[in-house]
Amino acid sequence: MIIKTSKTFLFLILILTFSCKEKKKDESTIKKSEEIMSTDQTQTFKSEKTIASHSAKAQYYRWYQLYERPMNKERIANQMDLFTDDLIIENAVDTLKGKENYPARLTVYEGWKNAHHVQNVSFVTNSDGSNEIVADIRYQNIQPDGKKASYTLDYIMKLDSTTKELPKLAKVIIKPTGVTEDEFKDSYSTNRVNSLMYCWLAYVERLDGNVTPFKELLTEDFELNFSTSSQIKTIEQLEGWLNGTPKQLSQSSHYPENITIKEINEHTFELSVVFDWYGIAKNGQKMKVKTSHKWIIIDDINERFAKIKKIDVSQIEPLSMVK
Repeated sequence: MIIKTSKTFLFLILILTFSCKEKKKDESTIKKSEEIMSTDQTQTFKSEKTIASHSAKAQYYRWYQLYERPMNKERIANQMDLFTDDLIIENAVDTLKGKENYPARLTVYEGWKNAHHVQNVSFVTNSDGSNEIVADIRYQNIQPDGKKASYTLDYIMKLDSTTKELPKLAKVIIKPTGVTEDEFKDSYSTNRVNSLMYCWLAYVERLDGNVTPFKELLTEDFELNFSTSSQIKTIEQLEGWLNGTPKQLSQSSHYPENITIKEINEHTFELSVVFDWYGIAKNGQKMKVKTSHKWIIIDDINERFAKIKKIDVSQIEPLSMVK
């Protein structure tokens, strides 16, 4: 069925302000909505597809979490899920080859407290088409005897992106770059929430209508307030939303900024973040909008990802058409 342009744009407003309410609009409402969608030829449009970057960063932030809380069989199994079978880990001391040899390496960390503070992280596509993460961090530890250490490290993580799911880590290269005197500060909640956020964005940007991957990321009593007038509170409602207006898009890209993560308690975190969104409709129309998100997140350290209990969204800048 062919949808007229004005109605298509109105539907796009509904998704980008995150409203799931379906009702007919009279001509005056459509005119008012079109006034909000200003066309500005001077606006910058970011055309880069971000789904591969988000998928990679979801896995990258997962890497650190095992070391930042007590290890057990469930958590080690989740970590093993990150790797290709022929995993290689290179550091200043030695080289590990083979995924099956990884668990034996973990015994040295028994009783340690570890923190990994990410300073910079970039997703890189090489000339041969391969993908990798390049990052630098501040690493801190407190050993069982009370000895403390703090270092700066460079990371390169080479990815196997051939799977339809999240990419696997094929090679991890860790290079020490310096010694610091930083006081130990826990980083688990920051890495845990970033992993969840990037995974959520990657799934949203697939635009395939598949709700199944989202089930792992949501509590049973989740509440998604994508507008002040409607809510999504069931998997069926979310599936309907995913198979609505998103299917009219050919591209959807989110650029997170102003990320703030707070610990409400040991198992509950709060994320505040601003998303710059850039989209392209199947008819070629380019669009952008800026939204503010607040998430309440419930964590079980034995799960692959923490889970979203509630999302509240508000617009900072209205939807605009970009030429």
